[in-house]
Amino acid sequence: MLNFKHPGVYTREIPSNVRTITGAPTSIALFVGPTTAGIDGRAIRIMSFADYERSFGALSQTSNLSYSVLHFFANGGGEAFVIRVPPEGAVPAQSRIKRDANGNNASFTLTALSAGKAGSQISFEVDSFGLDADPFGNQFDKKRFNLTITDQLTSRIERFTNLSTSSTSARFAPMVVNDEATGSKLVQMEMGTGAIDKEGPKASGSIYRFKTLPTGTVGADINVKVRIDVRKDNGDTGDPSSVEIDDVLVYADGERQPSSPLEASARLVGAINKAIRADPAEAAKMQGVEVEGQVFEGLYLRLRTSGPVGASPVARLNDATVTIAKPTNGASYLAAYFAANPEKTIGPSRYWLGAPYKSSEILALVEGKDGGPEGQPESEAFKDAVTALDDRDPFFNLLCLPDLVRAQPDDPNALHHANAATVYAEAARVCSNKHAFLLIDPFPNVVGVGEAESWKALKLNLQSSHAAAFFPNIRVDDPLVPGSIRSHPPSGALAGVFARTDGQYGVWQAPAGVEASLSGVYGPSVLLSDRDHGILNPLGLNCIRQFPIYGTVNFGSRTVDGSNAAASEWKYIPVRRTASYILRTLSESLRWAVHKPNGEQLWGQLRMSVTGFMHGLFRQGAFKGVSAREAYFVTCDASTTTPDDINQGVVNIIVGFAPLKPAEFVVVSLRQIVQPAV
Repeated sequence: MLNFKHPGVYTREIPSNVRTITGAPTSIALFVGPTTAGIDGRAIRIMSFADYERSFGALSQTSNLSYSVLHFFANGGGEAFVIRVPPEGAVPAQSRIKRDANGNNASFTLTALSAGKAGSQISFEVDSFGLDADPFGNQFDKKRFNLTITDQLTSRIERFTNLSTSSTSARFAPMVVNDEATGSKLVQMEMGTGAIDKEGPKASGSIYRFKTLPTGTVGADINVKVRIDVRKDNGDTGDPSSVEIDDVLVYADGERQPSSPLEASARLVGAINKAIRADPAEAAKMQGVEVEGQVFEGLYLRLRTSGPVGASPVARLNDATVTIAKPTNGASYLAAYFAANPEKTIGPSRYWLGAPYKSSEILALVEGKDGGPEGQPESEAFKDAVTALDDRDPFFNLLCLPDLVRAQPDDPNALHHANAATVYAEAARVCSNKHAFLLIDPFPNVVGVGEAESWKALKLNLQSSHAAAFFPNIRVDDPLVPGSIRSHPPSGALAGVFARTDGQYGVWQAPAGVEASLSGVYGPSVLLSDRDHGILNPLGLNCIRQFPIYGTVNFGSRTVDGSNAAASEWKYIPVRRTASYILRTLSESLRWAVHKPNGEQLWGQLRMSVTGFMHGLFRQGAFKGVSAREAYFVTCDASTTTPDDINQGVVNIIVGFAPLKPAEFVVVSLRQIVQPAV
């Protein structure tokens, strides 16, 4: 409001009351099912198959979902979410480390966010460098520490610095690590009851304190004795096997002395690794492990070991410690670099989740287990994951459940999930509520036209315009078995075709026909003739066909309710998805109208905004009709919103559109012209 105080010209801006409506996305896919790794039950956005591998591991024979995601991006998909449902009986790896070697109190417990053996590929390290901290206990704030977490499977590394055991600190360790947005994507932390507001955990690795660099000359070779302890994952939690090297030459008599702690540590580490490699027998015991050295503030040298996690299926490098004994000669010189006991700590370089350690290091552990050999979730777990979508983001348009139709290992014609039809019905209900669309894969015993007819008419037991069923499976390469071809559920590849069609033409274009080709597909698992298609199409079952020149294509565009007998107005997929697109867009874009005065001014603004959006769709060819009047209408006035509606805080907008329906049957009539007699 202008405040008039003196004569003059006053200016102001008046809003146009035109709010542009931007169309909602139409081709974001959601995949739900088992994966090799990944966070259980959390939706993770991926933009490529490389993103999938980083978050969920590689392809797996027990995960149809992994192949379906690959097919989705190969066929034009650009954005997807994945929700991992862990296999039945899977157990997450867990380790509870001690605060110190003498006590029985746990410092903290780390549990893998991914149930299964994949959690055993996660390691973690603790240090207090850079925090004005002394690894030997002489630190300003003993409650602070750093945590580094590494996933060998996905090569993900997470480092959380300046964590605290203090429950009043803004960096309270569980609060930082467990934050869903900014915390760990690998583990969940729980502080031990007796560790809150107490000292932090001891540092991992072997740590030595530097003293002042000496001066003068050296009159003899400098040699040290090195012992490296390696424990194998063979169920033996006793003393580890050891590799001992008696004489490690750090530098020879008369060689230039190191000018800095960094140079001294580099020479020491290099000498140890050289000595290990010099003895083939010792090198074999170490399984390619090398010693790493780091110098930190306060002149501390930290020695760690690195190497492969799985050198063989049985013997896995579990933990390694490095001990440096006093030098055999030149003692007075080398002793100046390292303090005598107790100014050194000897411990594992890192802890592997769920791996056995000495009782002085680990208080308790739970080994990660994959569950059943078929690697499949319980049917109820599948259904619960789908039901949870009601109250959960993310926003998605296409829902795929490719593992729901997996066959039993001992019977290729029997479903592993006996109640798959029930789960599909629940998924269709969720899609209806969220303006999304469900892609249904054929059951494993549906291998012929007769079985497909019976399955669609009698066994699918589903009525929904927000779902479509497809037949048959597709034949694709199996990268895990070079040269082999597998029959695979088509939903992932079809979701990619839907996304590609939406991007090229719009959601009102049927994702079917000769342009709806499936890339990377050898063909359908069952070759269908026109006669076969004529049996299944009237039932509302979409067929995947193979044609010369065009290859393998989706040749159906009907919803589950699209059978001729149902006579549904939502018979065709593009009509249903266009309506869902309009509803979703308007529901997201008209939130500004909530709590506005419910009167003619608001109604006019709503009419203007919605009409602008609908006219934009009309100009893109989304509706039938040669004029806007024939194509759509928008009504929002006193005829749609009564005084009783106003009293209840309701404003009604009625939007109508004339949908474009696909030309499912193209009829060509030919007439012969008879030449008249001359």
